[in-house]
Amino acid sequence: MNDFIFNRIDFNCDMVQKGKPCSCEPIQDRYVDGSIEIINNFKLKSYVEELSLGWKTIWIYKDEYMLEVIKKLPEQPKTIFEHWILGKAFGYSDEAIKNFVKTKLLQS
Repeated sequence: MNDFIFNRIDFNCDMVQKGKPCSCEPIQDRYVDGSIEIINNFKLKSYVEELSLGWKTIWIYKDEYMLEVIKKLPEQPKTIFEHWILGKAFGYSDEAIKNFVKTKLLQS
């Protein structure tokens, strides 16, 4: 496996183990099996989505309920709620989400 991909998957797994609800990484099809093996070695769960021809998005999560959340996350968030739920899913603090909403979404 490519060292860059290995390091990205390893880093994402470490972040999920430390409390981030989920993480994701775009990878080429040829790296899916190796990535899943790394995720399994961390005792974490994975979910693979089609991204584009030859590419997948691999999701990494710990708690079973997160799979349903991941499947319902908006791809292109527009509302405050959609941005908030993405922030929560990716482990951002309430303060960071509030600052994003105030500076990026509520500007006049």
